[in-house]
Amino acid sequence: MRTEKGSPQRYFSSRKGSRPPISIHLAHSRLEVLYALYRDKDYFIQKLGTGQRYKTSEEHKRLALITLGFNAFPVRDWSDEDITEDHLFDVIEFLFDHVSKPGMWIDPGYDSFDEAAGKAEFRSAANSILAHVGDGFELGEDGQVRANVTGGLELIIGAQLVPFDEANVDSKVRLAIEKWRKRHPTFQDKKEAIRLLADVFEWLKKAKHLERVLMNKDELDLFNIANNFSIRHHQPAQKGNYDLSIWYNWMFHFYLATYHAAIRLLLKQQKP
Repeated sequence: MRTEKGSPQRYFSSRKGSRPPISIHLAHSRLEVLYALYRDKDYFIQKLGTGQRYKTSEEHKRLALITLGFNAFPVRDWSDEDITEDHLFDVIEFLFDHVSKPGMWIDPGYDSFDEAAGKAEFRSAANSILAHVGDGFELGEDGQVRANVTGGLELIIGAQLVPFDEANVDSKVRLAIEKWRKRHPTFQDKKEAIRLLADVFEWLKKAKHLERVLMNKDELDLFNIANNFSIRHHQPAQKGNYDLSIWYNWMFHFYLATYHAAIRLLLKQQKP
């Protein structure tokens, strides 16, 4: 089975959904193995000076302490207080930032390093752990750990953002997705993500783009959602007594799917 670059192979129990979430202590044990695996393959020599050939370097310990605020290395020496989800994810992001695949060893060093290849390999291995922590997380190509998306909705969130208008559309949609996919988004984060998408449609409407691809009634429905459910304005007639966990999820994915369709239709019209 082919997998997306940077995504781990999903074996039988993962595909079946029968593998239970792992505890944070088990995730920590697997992080220790993950770090040792890539350290001993010299994937951290270029940026941290540590690996199978150079085990005496203390640079990575000092850098991690300054950057992360706790003694992350050696990973096996974490105290019970240090074994938290935040520390686990912080160290994975730190290692991702400092990984690169070594080339051929020509004494006294490697002839080259491939950062992109190293990151892709490390990300795939890290995601094999992250996918089973809590409700599931993943390390993105940008090096940030974020909540996983399941149930088919990952196709909407993971769809390519085609360039249209960087300042008024593209950047706002990216920011909305980042807010939605934070490690632990609050309802306020989710509301802000929805509002950003609603603002994109407001701009498309004012720029006379929206009317080219949506019928008036469809256009009206877009703004009724945001206005009637206390997303963009605060009025007495707005609905406020609704289940946020259900309706925010629906609103965000509805807006994002509509955005993908509208932008692609607009770009199609521009082609000669």
